[in-house]
Amino acid sequence: MKSLLASLLSLAVLCGCTSLGRLETTAHPPGGDESYFIIGVTPSNHRVSIFPGEIENGVFHQSRIYSAALYGAAKDGFVVGKAPAGRVLAITNVRVVADENAIYGRNFKPCESARTFVFTVPKGKVIYLGSVDYAFQNNKLQVRYRNDVAAAIKYIDANYPELKGLTEHQEPQLLPTDNSCSPGTMYIPIYIRTK
Repeated sequence: MKSLLASLLSLAVLCGCTSLGRLETTAHPPGGDESYFIIGVTPSNHRVSIFPGEIENGVFHQSRIYSAALYGAAKDGFVVGKAPAGRVLAITNVRVVADENAIYGRNFKPCESARTFVFTVPKGKVIYLGSVDYAFQNNKLQVRYRNDVAAAIKYIDANYPELKGLTEHQEPQLLPTDNSCSPGTMYIPIYIRTK
């Protein structure tokens, strides 16, 4: 029951907003109990959900307790978030929307053998993990991973003055998730207005 409630709460939060967990440009350097992470994402109408979880036997298992560390589209090509040190995070969903103001879109999740970015948050660092280019074609989402450390450093230095010169590269793991590709049972909350 707790798992169902946590999933419904996360869904409600993600459906009602276009961005969650984005690091403010006025952020000071991270403390020893957290880190900031940077991921390149293109094109801009693709929003990523980055959730915590754990790795078990080489497979990422999304937490049913914790909410998203970050949800949103890239700004000028990058998403920047923060998370507690030691937490394991992964891109668990990509939502393709019509434009930057749209709430609803088409969701794609890495399932079965599809691999996704998975990383462990270090202590007190600003880390660039890599970039992901998405292409929606024939009802499928094609994914291309690449590394552009120079562009990430330039972006952080230009947009986060307190973090200038702190960006380091951390290689993510590319792991499968425990998500099933079959739709299974879906719970859709229905809200009824009462007086």
